[in-house]
Amino acid sequence: MTRKRIYWVPRSSGGLVNLGLDASDDMVAGLSYKTHTLEDEPCSQQEKKCEAPERAGVLSSGKYKAAWKTMIPFRRKPKFPAPQPMDDAGLFSYLTLSWLTPLMIQGLRKRLDENTIPHLSVHDASAKNANRLRLLWEEEVSRHGMEKASVLRVMLRFQRTRIMFELLLACCFSVTSVLGPVLIIPKILEYSKEQQKSIVYGVGLCFALFFTECLKSLSLCSCWVVKQRTSIRFHSAAFLFAFQKLIRFNSLTHITTGEAISFFTSDANYLFEGMYYGPLIFLIVLPLVICCITSYIRLGVTTFVAAFCYILVLLLTGILAHLTVKLQHQTSEVSDQRIRITSEMITCMKLIKMYTWEKPFVKIIKALRRKEKKLLEKMGLIQSLNNVILLAAPIAATMLLFLTHIQLQMNLTSLVAFPVMAIWNVMRLPVIFAAFSIKGLTNSKSAAERFKRFFLQESPVLYVQTLNDPSKALVLEEATLSWRKACPRIVNGGLEPERRGHAPEGTTGAQPPLGVLGPEDTGHSLAPELHKINLVVSKGTLLGVCGTMGSGKSSLLSAILGEMHLLEGSVGVHRSLAYVPQQAWIVPGSVRENILLGRQYDKAWYLQVLHCCSLTRDLEILPFGDMTEVGERGLNLSGGQKQRISLARAVYSDREVYLLDDPLSAVDAHVGKHVFEECIKKTLRGKTVVLVTHQLQYLEFCDQIVLLEEGKICEKGIHSELLQKKGQYAHFIQKIHREVMQNKIQDTAQTAEVSQVEGQAQTTRQEEPPNDNPVLENQLTKKETMEEGSLSWRVYHHYIQAAGGYVISVLTFLVMVVFILLLVFNFLWLSHWLEQGSGTNRSREDNRTAADPGSILDNPQLVFYEMVFGFSIPLLLFVGSLSSVAFTRLSRRASTAIHNKLFSKISRCPMSFFDRTPTGRLLNCFAGDLDELDQLLPTVVEQFLLFFLTTVSNLLIVSVISPYILLIGVVLVVICFIYCVKFKRAINVFKRLENYTRSPLFSHILTSLRGLSSIHVYGKTEDFITEFEKLTDAQNNYSLMFLSSTRWMAVRLELMTHLVTLAVALFVAFSTSFVSYSYSAMALSFILQLASSFQTAVRMGLETEAYFTAMERMLQYIQMCVPEAPLHLEGTNCPPGWPQRGEITFQDYQMKYRDNTPIALRGINLTIHGQEMVGIVGRTGSGKSSLGVALFRLVEAAAGRILIDGVDICSIGLEDLRSKFSIIPQDPVLFSGTIRFNLDPFDCYTDEQIWDALQRTFLSKTIIIIDEATASIDLETDALIQRTISEAFRGCTVLVIAHRISTILNCDRILVMGDGKVIEFDRPEVLQNKPGSVFASLLASS
Repeated sequence: MTRKRIYWVPRSSGGLVNLGLDASDDMVAGLSYKTHTLEDEPCSQQEKKCEAPERAGVLSSGKYKAAWKTMIPFRRKPKFPAPQPMDDAGLFSYLTLSWLTPLMIQGLRKRLDENTIPHLSVHDASAKNANRLRLLWEEEVSRHGMEKASVLRVMLRFQRTRIMFELLLACCFSVTSVLGPVLIIPKILEYSKEQQKSIVYGVGLCFALFFTECLKSLSLCSCWVVKQRTSIRFHSAAFLFAFQKLIRFNSLTHITTGEAISFFTSDANYLFEGMYYGPLIFLIVLPLVICCITSYIRLGVTTFVAAFCYILVLLLTGILAHLTVKLQHQTSEVSDQRIRITSEMITCMKLIKMYTWEKPFVKIIKALRRKEKKLLEKMGLIQSLNNVILLAAPIAATMLLFLTHIQLQMNLTSLVAFPVMAIWNVMRLPVIFAAFSIKGLTNSKSAAERFKRFFLQESPVLYVQTLNDPSKALVLEEATLSWRKACPRIVNGGLEPERRGHAPEGTTGAQPPLGVLGPEDTGHSLAPELHKINLVVSKGTLLGVCGTMGSGKSSLLSAILGEMHLLEGSVGVHRSLAYVPQQAWIVPGSVRENILLGRQYDKAWYLQVLHCCSLTRDLEILPFGDMTEVGERGLNLSGGQKQRISLARAVYSDREVYLLDDPLSAVDAHVGKHVFEECIKKTLRGKTVVLVTHQLQYLEFCDQIVLLEEGKICEKGIHSELLQKKGQYAHFIQKIHREVMQNKIQDTAQTAEVSQVEGQAQTTRQEEPPNDNPVLENQLTKKETMEEGSLSWRVYHHYIQAAGGYVISVLTFLVMVVFILLLVFNFLWLSHWLEQGSGTNRSREDNRTAADPGSILDNPQLVFYEMVFGFSIPLLLFVGSLSSVAFTRLSRRASTAIHNKLFSKISRCPMSFFDRTPTGRLLNCFAGDLDELDQLLPTVVEQFLLFFLTTVSNLLIVSVISPYILLIGVVLVVICFIYCVKFKRAINVFKRLENYTRSPLFSHILTSLRGLSSIHVYGKTEDFITEFEKLTDAQNNYSLMFLSSTRWMAVRLELMTHLVTLAVALFVAFSTSFVSYSYSAMALSFILQLASSFQTAVRMGLETEAYFTAMERMLQYIQMCVPEAPLHLEGTNCPPGWPQRGEITFQDYQMKYRDNTPIALRGINLTIHGQEMVGIVGRTGSGKSSLGVALFRLVEAAAGRILIDGVDICSIGLEDLRSKFSIIPQDPVLFSGTIRFNLDPFDCYTDEQIWDALQRTFLSKTIIIIDEATASIDLETDALIQRTISEAFRGCTVLVIAHRISTILNCDRILVMGDGKVIEFDRPEVLQNKPGSVFASLLASS
């Protein structure tokens, strides 16, 4: 059996450490990590040997070595401590979380940050646990087969040892929960009545109660400690395993983008909940059984009434949990749709602003949010009712129990009633656990089914064979290939944008859009099939591939890459490949990092690559040279620069075979000629190059040419032979020659004249110019700012205001107070009833004596007491339901108001905000943070308020026994408050880091999915997996620290609160109070709830503040969003019918993209006449597209002004201005949905108008801007579009930005841009005949 590769790095103290743990954060994408292939070595020093193959590689004797060390009660600090202190903890330290104390103290001293927090334990790391999960899955498949294999069984086996330990702790918790009410409390009550035994005996009983309650708290805490670590391990394992499966597929045609991303954002969390809350089932069954037995011993057969009530409550809880899950699925569908559209809007904000679609899109988003809010309110109401059931179930069950007991003419005394009530109060926690457990198990079951899809999908057949003949580079013999059928909706067809030539526009938290539809995406098939392809490419050949749109050119490259499905024939490749997609794939990082992609830096070769790809001048202008950050998806680079960086990456890789998918489409003619001659012809001489191109002028220099049509090779040969055949290829060439010959002029321009534009590598969005000591923190995308310390009151203030204001919030709180008072009333009424006994005067004289108060069955007012007791139950439920409805409406209104405010603010931000802010950060607000505000925050806030009121009521009730108890309680509360305030700093740090590390993790997933082809072809799969390990381990580490820190705080507060229990027990035992005996019995039974209620209230309060950090982040963006100019200016209106002529005048116009950047347009002075068609040319980055940016006021003028028909565009509102223009953008965009939706997103036109628009591009605007609209299509389609433009836009002012000089020769005038300035502006024929004309040089070079 061949061992799998496991990645570790050696550490200085010996042993091996997960490579994602100790790596420096400044490493780029983890590409410098070294991997160790362990052939016959041990798996690690922590795990001494691997199990035999028949046990699927699961560790045997070394498996539990670390666990056995943890079982040692107390361990001394080792000489060389582990990086994670939890690994050196003994059993007591582990279960009580004492190992975390030094970190909490660091947080107290404000010294806790991402640099001082220990890395995740090697035992919890994703690499180790994902490997274990894979082995368990393989064993499951070998036992049951792929179809019957169960992820749930694997989940059970993953934690089976720990489940046994949890079962032991659950038994301990259940037993200690009833020990006090069953054995100790009656003894204390008996002692208080008789006091015949020694003081030592009484004190011993009180301390026995105290230690029993402490042991109960420690047992429950230990259960959570074990569960949370197990759950983190499985979460990290599932996360990494899914990513490994995903990234290793050559093409993801079997799963949509939304399904893939939804797994990482939702399903993985559901699996975590299943592992975290599923084992709570033990804490439901065991306490119920023990409570039944102990209650039966004290009360008799009527105890089964309470048992039956609790069974009904558990069933009701299960039903409500099932409804919650059902509503959760419905809500997820609406949420996914909202997030998808939000993602598309953020990604395509430039286009949306140009089309003035902000308001319609905001309307769509808000409509989806309203629908989502209704579902959230239903789901929140059910969850809130669960909280009501939690508090009302114990009192309601005991009421029915006592009423039934009395109706059966059985006597009831304080000595029996209150211990029994205390016994059944134990079931309050299991009721909570039931809701969480059922919901967790149900959600995890559906998530496991979707998760199984990752496992069921077999790895694709690697049909690409290695050629043994060194003279041949590529061989396709009778190869028929196709794409697998996928999602019926075209835009959700697949994940790999590079292969089909569409721009990777989408990012998401749930389901990102796929941006642009590729030219070969037609019908339900992902691309045209390739039929009977016979092609032999010799080594060192330059193969040109041409054909019309949809003919299968890009599919041919995908077939060579092994991404398609081979139906028949064979595909062979000799040695290594390099690939340049049609739409460049840019990874976050610097220009150099994008080119090197983790390879060794060779300065001489690197500089040569920069020169041949025409990047040298570009890098000189960039503020930090090749160390300049390129921004998300290369936002601060032009399309041509991104394409040349992608090409430079391929050239630098120094491969044998190069697959180039139309790499020259995004560059101007001069740069294209330089790249073809210097790079493809010279630098790649001797290499095998497959060049897919629509630039037919380069085909004559190719050694071999292939013409594709409908997925078949219709013509093949050298240029001269194909011309002689006079076939389709000859038709293409003759067409382009006719166009060139009609306009060709003598190339009289000198090299110096050409150099005027050669250096214009100015980016469309430049950073500040370089200085002597560049500071890298001034890069485009800055690290997200994280707040420190406690949350300010303004966060809570904004939330209350969003909920409806202070008045409504206070009224809702008062309803909760009434609900708690009704709970207290029932206890007090029962105590009063039992105190009255038979109702005789003798029974009321002195209830503190041993005298029998008489049977309550003899009380003449028995019916009255029963009626009050009985009617209080429906009143309690009614007020509880009213509280749930009010709070649910309030909390969901708040989150919706915050969402709408944030979305409205972001939609009004200028484009510079979107350039600086990664999409993942914004989507984290609309997905992760909003989800916390929608679902998690309301739950913890409501529980905090209810348990806080319960704690106060408990303390007030028991304080009646003695004012000293109240004093002790107040002092203890003050101490606990100070304790919380000091140590919650660490909890806030952990929670904030957990939130902030979510964004780079999702960004890495999206980046990986966008560039699968490049990742595979450059052999970077393992590097991206390694980086994913590092990111997911960091996020899971903070999650574990947050869970552990809240539990650390809670258990210590609970133990301190048990001191009040001890005080009450002492006061009752030694008769220091003058209250009635029945009241003392009630107080002693009641006090057992105080510790758990108090620690729950504190823990919920800490989690409330932690979840409010999501609100804090959203407020940050609300406040940092500085809106652009108003959409409408009051008091100013456009002249009627403006603009009529469409005359555009630039007067000394200057523009820069941001305050700290240089001027992008420099002193533009020109006039474009109305109804004139102007062609705009210039080198990539010369400022052509910036003219459109200026006209649409996407960036405000730094100086000068623009007049349209004599009206200053700055004097009118943005919507009034932009609605008069229309643009065909450089990067076309399709939104998720139907073709009709993309043509008319807001249902403004009839079907007849839509069909007319399909037949010819029709835009009824006065001024039209066409930005590189035909760069990536063949010449025939280009000509068709040019005719359509001439016909449809007749009578309009048209600005045509183009790299193809031939497409603008029919324009009225030509504008040549360079370095943000006007170089030339005149009629084409004038510029062609002008000596030294730059335009003439460009035309000649094309």
